[in-house]
Amino acid sequence: MNLDTIATIANIMASGAVVLTLVFIGLQLRQNSHLTRMAAAQTSAQLLSSNLGRVAENGELAALLVNQQGRDNWTDAEYLRVTNFLSISFRHFEVLHTHRRFGVFEEELWEGSEARLKDSLSNPSIREWWGESRGFYARSFARYVDGLAAQMAAAAAE
Repeated sequence: MNLDTIATIANIMASGAVVLTLVFIGLQLRQNSHLTRMAAAQTSAQLLSSNLGRVAENGELAALLVNQQGRDNWTDAEYLRVTNFLSISFRHFEVLHTHRRFGVFEEELWEGSEARLKDSLSNPSIREWWGESRGFYARSFARYVDGLAAQMAAAAAE
């Protein structure tokens, strides 16, 4: 066996090692992507549970949120309570919307979140709040919610 043959065998082995390394990295990336999606879903569930727990534990807040008359019927402290709750809720929806756009949040999970968002927007007081607050959110999310709010307003008018 001469030196050229040994060099050729070494090159083949090195190329094989590179291919195996790339396969391993690909598998690791795939697993990491799956874990990232699962973490996003778990974090979302925890945030939603925590936020909705505020309503379940606080009857006053629940009563304010279902009030159809809105700002004109709330004290300043009640308005602050409601707007802070809604800000937290809609920021959560915004993060989920962004994760969905980038493929981190599963479409199937988004459907449930979207249904909850639509349910919120079915309340005229919340739609009014959204109209005043939309500038605090990402433009893509604001456009998306504007479309949903218009659908909810049209459904309410029927």
